Amino acid sequence: MYFLGIDAGGTKTSFALSDESGRIHARHTSGPCAFFSTGSEKLTAIVADGVAAICTKAGIAMDALTYAALGIPGYGEGEDVDVQIRSACEKAGLSGKIVCECDCYIGWAGSLAMKPGINIISGTGSICYGVDADGKSARSSGWGAYCDEGSCRWLGERLITFYTKQADGRMPRTVLYEMFRAHFNIKEDLHFIKTLNHELDNVKTAKLQILLGEIYDRGDALALALYDCAADELTWAASSVAEKLDMPPGWAVSYSGGLFRSGERILAPLTKRLEMRGGQICAPKFTPELGAVLMAMRQVDTKADFGEFEFTE
Repeated sequence: MYFLGIDAGGTKTSFALSDESGRIHARHTSGPCAFFSTGSEKLTAIVADGVAAICTKAGIAMDALTYAALGIPGYGEGEDVDVQIRSACEKAGLSGKIVCECDCYIGWAGSLAMKPGINIISGTGSICYGVDADGKSARSSGWGAYCDEGSCRWLGERLITFYTKQADGRMPRTVLYEMFRAHFNIKEDLHFIKTLNHELDNVKTAKLQILLGEIYDRGDALALALYDCAADELTWAASSVAEKLDMPPGWAVSYSGGLFRSGERILAPLTKRLEMRGGQICAPKFTPELGAVLMAMRQVDTKADFGEFEFTE
């Protein structure tokens, strides 16, 4: 049997193909595929191209797929959205073989191997999702671009704000100002207005958290403060989910998404804050696309326990 996991995100879409033993036969990566920003046609195209590419890499026919599972931003978040997403996937050649959930579900499924606990996603956007021992679920944050607190995009936007305030004299200039100018090759501060209004989309803004990390490493206090603020927001979201699910002290909380490539810059303040709220942070066991693979496997065995399960490349 072959199981395909798809993690469709705001920055990229990741595919992983595994058999029932956990052996990964192929991987594939393509462009962003968040439903509300890309729409049905783009979703169909990305899924179809990705499925064809990964089956070719693995040397199997598409008909050999037992199940495919897709985690995508937007699923469950609007009238008829679920139907549209499923229909788009069916058109991609996965008729009768697709199961869909929001991206926060596969983040939880991968990071905690479908065990009780909470997963924090912070990528282009942010969301927190948890499941208790009885299978009850809850989520917090993830309302969209204007209020995805603690996300990479949210950090990128605040980094821009600090630069503009330092550029026009509202704040004293720090190393942040010089590094930001060098990153965009800014000769005249006002020329950044064109870049800001015509060239920076959600993905590019989210990627500015990489620059933020470099500024942090230079010891800039504002960069440190931004990571602390992100940790506050993400802890707040996780604590909300824990309260909704009435989780006992020591509840497991894991993480996924591009922000966590920053390592201890975000993990150190986040760990401290979560422990103060009763949470116990743990490194993710699997990535979201492998969480989607587990989700696909669950369609065949609804009682499968993945606590000791391992994937091999």
